[in-house]
Amino acid sequence: MALNVRELLAGARPQWAPLYAKMVADFEALDAALGQAGTQATTLAAGGSTGYTSAKDLAEVAVLDAAMPVLRGLKALQLDAPDPALAPLAAYTRTSLDELRDLTQVKTLRALHTVALARTAALAEERVTAAQVAALDAKIAAFEPLVGTPRQATTAAATLREQSVASLGAARTALKRLDVRVPNLVDDLPELVAQYKKARIIVDAGHGPKPDSAKA
Repeated sequence: MALNVRELLAGARPQWAPLYAKMVADFEALDAALGQAGTQATTLAAGGSTGYTSAKDLAEVAVLDAAMPVLRGLKALQLDAPDPALAPLAAYTRTSLDELRDLTQVKTLRALHTVALARTAALAEERVTAAQVAALDAKIAAFEPLVGTPRQATTAAATLREQSVASLGAARTALKRLDVRVPNLVDDLPELVAQYKKARIIVDAGHGPKPDSAKA
């Protein structure tokens, strides 16, 4: 509806603008608001967080897979020489690591890798290789940049939606002002006024046409 009005008035601007200077600001307000709303809608459509979420999920599975051999080795080390400082890490399972979220999960996995790196020789005796310790480091590095991304994308989308609502509100305000001013051109541009009124009519199924003075 509002797009049709904008197209009509934009095409006829050379005729009406010289006659009605005060209407120019109302039209430009409508044009700007619809342009912003269109840009925001396009960004929302293209900027979903599904891809980020999928990538994060895959990276999380990969890093947990890499953590398991190291964690098993750490548990084995605790059998012969229990170290109270390592007990909290050794107590983790895949399930409890999976239940951690975002930065807490990354921090815990980093601590696991740091402990393993300092005990490479001892872990080797428990059949944990240096390559497995290095693999954990690599998987953490791949996972960490994705932490929090879906939440950030959701926040950005919410902001865009709020901006879009504001833009549509501005478009409705501009339309209401144009509804008052356009009829004043009837003596000079009767065809334009008729076309404008037609553009501002919607057909409400089952109820016939009615003026749409409140909707954009």
